[in-house]
Amino acid sequence: MPTLGWLTGIPELELAFAPGWAERAATRPVTGAAELPAGRAPGPELAELIVRAEPQDTTQAADRAAGGRADRRLRGLAAVRVAALAVPGPVPVPAALAEAAVRHGVPLLTVGPEVCWARVARLVDAERLREARHQLRLYEELLGHARDQGPQDRRVERLVDWLARAIGGCVTLSGPAPAAAPPTAWHQLAASAAAAAEVSKGRLDSAALDDGGLGIRLTAVGRTGDGGGRPVLTVGLPAPFDPQAGALVTRAAELLAPLIALRRAETDRDRLAEVAADLRVGVFQLLMGGEVTLAQRAAEGLARGLLDTATARVYVLEGPADERDALARACGAATEGRALVVRCPATEQHLIVVAPLEDPAGPARDEGPDDSRDDSPNTGPDDGPGSARDDSPDDGWDVVGLTLRRFAAGHPQRFLGGSGPLPPAQTAGAYGDAVRALAVARLAPGRAALYTVESRLTQVLDAPTAARWAAEVLRPLHAVPLVGRDQLLGTLHLGLEFPATSAGKILGVSRNTVRARLDRAAGLLGLDLSEVLGRAVLHLALRVGGSGSGPAGPGPVALTGLLAGEGARGWAAGLLGRLEEDGRGLRGTLLGWLTANTGVERAAERLGLHPQTVRDHLRGAERLLQRQLLSGGGGVYEVALAFAALGELELPQTVHP
Repeated sequence: MPTLGWLTGIPELELAFAPGWAERAATRPVTGAAELPAGRAPGPELAELIVRAEPQDTTQAADRAAGGRADRRLRGLAAVRVAALAVPGPVPVPAALAEAAVRHGVPLLTVGPEVCWARVARLVDAERLREARHQLRLYEELLGHARDQGPQDRRVERLVDWLARAIGGCVTLSGPAPAAAPPTAWHQLAASAAAAAEVSKGRLDSAALDDGGLGIRLTAVGRTGDGGGRPVLTVGLPAPFDPQAGALVTRAAELLAPLIALRRAETDRDRLAEVAADLRVGVFQLLMGGEVTLAQRAAEGLARGLLDTATARVYVLEGPADERDALARACGAATEGRALVVRCPATEQHLIVVAPLEDPAGPARDEGPDDSRDDSPNTGPDDGPGSARDDSPDDGWDVVGLTLRRFAAGHPQRFLGGSGPLPPAQTAGAYGDAVRALAVARLAPGRAALYTVESRLTQVLDAPTAARWAAEVLRPLHAVPLVGRDQLLGTLHLGLEFPATSAGKILGVSRNTVRARLDRAAGLLGLDLSEVLGRAVLHLALRVGGSGSGPAGPGPVALTGLLAGEGARGWAAGLLGRLEEDGRGLRGTLLGWLTANTGVERAAERLGLHPQTVRDHLRGAERLLQRQLLSGGGGVYEVALAFAALGELELPQTVHP
């Protein structure tokens, strides 16, 4: 982990500790660098960052007011656990600021006025990436040695036994492969426990002591172990150690080190697999949060250029939970490093695969009407793997998708859903599309389906008008600083599609954090996101204008006017018209369910139906509309918008000053 001491050792950065801080803070870790504009309260995003204050934030005034300002600023920085505060140099640090820094425990540094702070941030990121790669390389080297050695059985114990016999004394070995010869050696060498602890901790490489005529030698074996201590070889002799005995003990320690390392090999291999799996999850979570650049950098530790692509598909492969680990390994080997294979952190039956596309099969999401698109999901072939249709380039599946389909074929408990081709910045939306395609795949003969943008509402709206409306709805979000904005947008995409617990697991945050971000967005946007109609409005705005910028126009656009167009009404009539195929009055049940804020019990009471009847009607509607309803998400919002377009539901309006 980069530290403050490491940063101050780079001459071109012109960073130096303020007086009194060099020894106290040199080892403090740093995870990044950020600017701290004057007048802005520090937030949790600054944790473990070195922040640079604006010149006007470090006044030379010595009056009581200046001291109060410095104290408040440093108290706020300490509360969010910044790594350090850098102030302009080389002028002396104001006394009030220095005193407040000491009082609140915030390390203080000076920085040259011409230093590019973005370069500091890049250097910290590069060093963190280098360390992660180095750690991964060490694991791989260790596993490579282990594969050449075979099982170790009792080789460590046999060597300890041999050493005790050879020198005519007692021997113990602490650490992950403890051994003693004779068995009473632990008791005989009990007096060496304190010295062994010092050697194990790395404070000493070796030690010697005398316990009532018993000479004892302690030698560190190898490097620091997983528990933070080194194994220690302790040897006791009733006679003084001669050079031959000392040399024999040294050689034995040298031989024991690789034997212990090889004993750890299987554990380390599993740990390496977990490290790689955690890294893949971390990369996926960065993509889901919209942090594409960081995700691309982190993915370099898995495969060079893995995510350097303009478009990608997201696949969700569902199968029995007890098969997932083996299936993940098989998928990783079969895709040969061409895709990011992730064990879903939210659903133990799911594998998530992000497949970069060299030649995108279609345009990005919702960029305008495309009459060439099919009006139904692509459910894939009905026959088995290797068939002509399986490998047909007209089928819409990329190479990775064809590979994954073979894992689903012939396994009745496996299903595959895939998104359309989208930019990496829209991974959250692509994941939602893949989940929706998975729902279709469960009903498809071939158990595989690709999401297609059939005739979606966003395809039939007047594009410039819709973009202006969406930009106005989302405008408050784009007043949020960049880091917070990316978090909010990434959380909104998932929070609208999945429960808070699942969204939190996918993003790598708690469900309370997800809810807090949704509450914050609701307050900014003036929408009640506890109501399905408020969520439907936001879902449409994100799909139409996720960038938050739209073309200039003559005035504000009302959602009612946007949905009153011929294209929107025709789309709505076509979608809801499918319900007429079922004679049970599904349309009325669906409208009543939406009016009851998707509460089955409440809808049943209003409609005079049994709750189970309402559920049966909704499942029938899911089949006809090919959209998930009972589990929530984008399908519900589309249906709500369809009713609104036909004037049967009233949606909330957003007005921002």
